[in-house]
Amino acid sequence: MDHHDRTTARAWLLALRTPAAFYPAILLGLQIVLAIALTWAARGTLDPGAAQGSLLAFDPKAVTSLRIEGVGEAVTLARKDQDWLIPELADFPAEGAKVTALLDRLAGLKRVSPVATSAAAQQRHKVADDGFERKVTLKAGDQTLVTLLLGDSPGFKRQFARPAGDPAVYDLDLPLFEVGNRRDDWLRRDLLQVDQDQITGVATADWKLTKEKDAWGLAGTTDKPDPAAVINLLGRIGALGYRGVLGSEDKPEYNQAAPTLELTVQLTGSANRVYRISQAKDSKDWILKAADRPWYFKLSASDLEGIAGLDRDRLLGLTPPTAPPAAGGQDQETGDATAGEDAAAVDEQAPQDPEAQREAEQAAAAVDLDDASAPEDTDEGAAPQDAEADQTMAPGAPGGQ
Repeated sequence: MDHHDRTTARAWLLALRTPAAFYPAILLGLQIVLAIALTWAARGTLDPGAAQGSLLAFDPKAVTSLRIEGVGEAVTLARKDQDWLIPELADFPAEGAKVTALLDRLAGLKRVSPVATSAAAQQRHKVADDGFERKVTLKAGDQTLVTLLLGDSPGFKRQFARPAGDPAVYDLDLPLFEVGNRRDDWLRRDLLQVDQDQITGVATADWKLTKEKDAWGLAGTTDKPDPAAVINLLGRIGALGYRGVLGSEDKPEYNQAAPTLELTVQLTGSANRVYRISQAKDSKDWILKAADRPWYFKLSASDLEGIAGLDRDRLLGLTPPTAPPAAGGQDQETGDATAGEDAAAVDEQAPQDPEAQREAEQAAAAVDLDDASAPEDTDEGAAPQDAEADQTMAPGAPGGQ
């Protein structure tokens, strides 16, 4: 470096030491360091494995109600003492273990890397305030603890989600089917079930089944009921299920004024269960009203299989299962129907004595043997004549006229 360069450098150093140049240089340096730090911090939040604590800050034990909203339907679950109820269904019991599992699942969600933060992304992933798949609101009394919006699914058992007030969209391990927005999703399913060992009697308007000293009897007859029929009936009553609950208000379409069946179940050490069962008007659904409960239960035909239509003959094992009618049975020709009736009459008149039955079978076998030994009636003898006639009649045939 020559003398001129050294003089210029010394002049710049002296200039930088002046307050007018020194402090702006320091400020510029701090800005550069701060920008670098912010850049690295942003990169850290975009790391998929970077967890930053809980996504939703709440205590599951403090929650007194939760509301789940979805497309076309919503449900509210409310805590009363240690039980969870559904207020929209006249406080029908909810599946408490299922509610507790959801609260614990929500409390365990971790704040991970957001997949997006823009308003357009919120709409695209269906987690916007005005467009979502589910909206879950947790409350403690009247105070809202958290609100979580759930949207589309990016993969198996995963859901896009966004806490209300947070612009970030997260990819969470929370399948949508665990956050049902229908009342039927949260029903307890065992309110009609009883311990079949505690059943001591079952009665309808047509028959009464009673248990005395571990033996079952049917009122009005000395005949013993079929054990298999009794076991089947008790098992179906003990495990009686339902597809839904319709609230506590009776409606004309339930058709409860004209029940198909009224069933009384006697239990050891407790009040009887009395069920009024009717088929809903213009529907395949069945409605059950239990005398000791305020709600109307919705059942299917399969829920009542083995209960509805049961009569004395079936309990005694006298009536076999009803066979479905043959296709077109109403349109068979008279001859076919008569033949069927004649065959049935022959079957009914068949000898029942074993010895007579054996003799009849031997006679039938002898007839079959005679038929087998007789020469078959064929047209072999007529065949040559037919052939000769053909040759005579065919002009131009060899040997013809």
